Amino acid sequence: MVPWPIALLAMLYAVIATASAAAFWRIVSGTSHQSVVWPLGWLALSAAAMVGLALLRPWARRLAIVGLALITMTMLALAALLVMAGRPLGGLLATAAASVHVVIIYYLRRPAVRAMFQDEQSAVSNKQ
Repeated sequence: MVPWPIALLAMLYAVIATASAAAFWRIVSGTSHQSVVWPLGWLALSAAAMVGLALLRPWARRLAIVGLALITMTMLALAALLVMAGRPLGGLLATAAASVHVVIIYYLRRPAVRAMFQDEQSAVSNKQ
């Protein structure tokens, strides 16, 4: 059974995958004239993390940490832009949102959570 914090994290990645798919669809249909690289990259990363987290795969935990680190850097860059634009409250809110992602990264790095993501082969080799 998947623990509820991991299920919530998988749902977060489902939301990101849905937003990326919608952005990709707008580009393909011609209503948006952006590069297709970023929406496809986020779609691939978030869809893989979403499925892997639900299956408790070890690679999914690492992929989720990488994705959360990228989101944190993006949120901090957004906070810096908001502060430079003269909106310090918006920068403070973006920084608070980035701190939530950092807390999730710390959660995923805990030994008890790492143990949940061990596959059967590495669990058998650790017992020997």
